[in-house]
Amino acid sequence: MARSLKERLKRYLYPDYLMARRQYRQRNGFYPDLLSPRDLSEKVLWLKLHDRSRLHTLCADKILVRDYVAARAGSEFLVPTLLVTYDPSEVTAQAIRQDRFVVKTNHDQGGVFICRDRESFDWEDMRAKIRKRAKTNKYYEFRERQYKDIRPGILVERFLEGERGQDVLEIKINCFHGEPRFVQAIVGRFSERRHANLDPDWRRMSFHGRSPEIEHDLPRPRALERMLAAAARLSEPFLFCRVDFLLDTSGRPWFSEITFHPAAGLVRYNPPEMERALGDMIDLSRIDESRRAQRAAWDESRRLDLGRTWARLQDAR
Repeated sequence: MARSLKERLKRYLYPDYLMARRQYRQRNGFYPDLLSPRDLSEKVLWLKLHDRSRLHTLCADKILVRDYVAARAGSEFLVPTLLVTYDPSEVTAQAIRQDRFVVKTNHDQGGVFICRDRESFDWEDMRAKIRKRAKTNKYYEFRERQYKDIRPGILVERFLEGERGQDVLEIKINCFHGEPRFVQAIVGRFSERRHANLDPDWRRMSFHGRSPEIEHDLPRPRALERMLAAAARLSEPFLFCRVDFLLDTSGRPWFSEITFHPAAGLVRYNPPEMERALGDMIDLSRIDESRRAQRAAWDESRRLDLGRTWARLQDAR
């Protein structure tokens, strides 16, 4: 009990810098170099602590980011919505008539509830879990500031079918200075998760992360070029981010999310020389240039009424 209370106090009272260093050491066995970061994870961790803007928060909000995607990449990438609400009690069988759908929380990670059969779907359990999630501020877990000011809400989207009834294929495009540099393909996202790292020309790359690798060759997606172009447009204001898509059975790409700090900047790629090579792709000396680009993108969003939407949501908090 005392130890649990001590850990909770650390989570809420520790300065972000100390917490980030502590969590990195717990994961990797040594402290990161945040004064002169060189490896990818160190630079992502540095960005987590020093690159924070309203645009980050807008893009981390799974509801508001849809407007950003529509303006920069096109609304054809957006999964059709069935319901958007900030009240869990409104997510009911009466409000959602489709047989299959996906319920998502907008303010955190992992808040996904898939309904494959409405007759057996536990609506009360889903609403109870959403209410519990709404009380948690994702920021305090790994000090990712973009989550701190998101108003918890719920997004209900159309169900996407994967090949042979399996989970849809995930395509995660890692962008450095607005340029796609490597792609992660994920199969079994909710079951036996496996991955492959590929370059933008769909050739295997010689490094790996935590999950097992896909042993067989994956066919090149027909929409790869469209996804790469959209990811470049969405990532343009940032030094680094990952833009995720889902591919349905027809091969059509659907936007999933923008992630600024994969694994909170705590996980390293192997072998170590690739972790360093990937880190070399981020030029932290361009941070002021990136901040100006983010302010310009934010101003653009205000002209498109996205900022006005944001202000209304903040006033409702």
